Amino acid sequence: VVPPSPKVTEPPTPSRGLSGFEDDDADEAAAQLGGLDLGEEADEEDFSQFISEEAAPDVEQDDDDRAEGDEEEEDEDEDDDDDLGDFLSEKPKKKKPTESKEDRDARIKRELESRKIAQAAMEKEKEQKRKEHEEWLAAMSPEERQRYQQELERKRRQDEEAQREAEAERERRMMEEQRRKAGASAAAGAASQEDAKAKDRMENRWSYVGDKLVATQVERKGPKKPVKEIKLKFPQRKIGAIIGKAGVNIRIIEGKSHARLQIHKQKPADGEAEDALVTIKGSQENIDVACETINMVLEQFKAARRPPQKK
Repeated sequence: VVPPSPKVTEPPTPSRGLSGFEDDDADEAAAQLGGLDLGEEADEEDFSQFISEEAAPDVEQDDDDRAEGDEEEEDEDEDDDDDLGDFLSEKPKKKKPTESKEDRDARIKRELESRKIAQAAMEKEKEQKRKEHEEWLAAMSPEERQRYQQELERKRRQDEEAQREAEAERERRMMEEQRRKAGASAAAGAASQEDAKAKDRMENRWSYVGDKLVATQVERKGPKKPVKEIKLKFPQRKIGAIIGKAGVNIRIIEGKSHARLQIHKQKPADGEAEDALVTIKGSQENIDVACETINMVLEQFKAARRPPQKK
């Protein structure tokens, strides 16, 4: 008996990270960036190419130079349940026994006779009550008969008046309900407009805190600007990751956000400073996307620098 040959398995290939090892955070950041490989950090040649020679402007931010954060929710489409299994599982209904023509004619004849008998009984009962009523009226005196006729007329008029009042009450309630719905709809529309205006006045103010950019919701002063500019301070060690080798990362950020990034050269007096100034220019939405993309880039490089976990 020849023993079965063992299966040949290849060693698992680690995912291609920035440092050549597998990391969940790096994979997640790369997936959010569209699967793009950010490569290595920028070198001295890249710094000289992508850092502006202009002196860095003042870092102070005006109240108008704040970015607006708009969070968009993707609607998830839900598939309808497939009811084919329920349809197939239903038991077939039993067919009713067919009725012959003779039986059908006999059944119809019996039904007609039963209806005629019931109709005759009703007519007989009605005629009996009419005769009893006429005898009762004949036994009355003329004065009693007149009072009786007047009482019948009074009741008939009362019933007609009550019917008219009920109809008027129904119409009044219907009009009130229509006015209430119209008022509620107008109030809801006004409230939604106020909410939209209040949301439109809110913006994101970005700042570098810890190891990432953080947005704070603030109220905008003045009208919304189609193009604006914000200034952010980053540690000097993060600029290489933002630029990337041969500028690949800064091109990714600008391509995804359609915003313009400018990295300023430090002033001579600030030669020993640890922070570098980056200017982002574009619309509110463009600036928000640029800041979020910068966070993804920094997270991927941060994850790539972590030592591999020992198993």
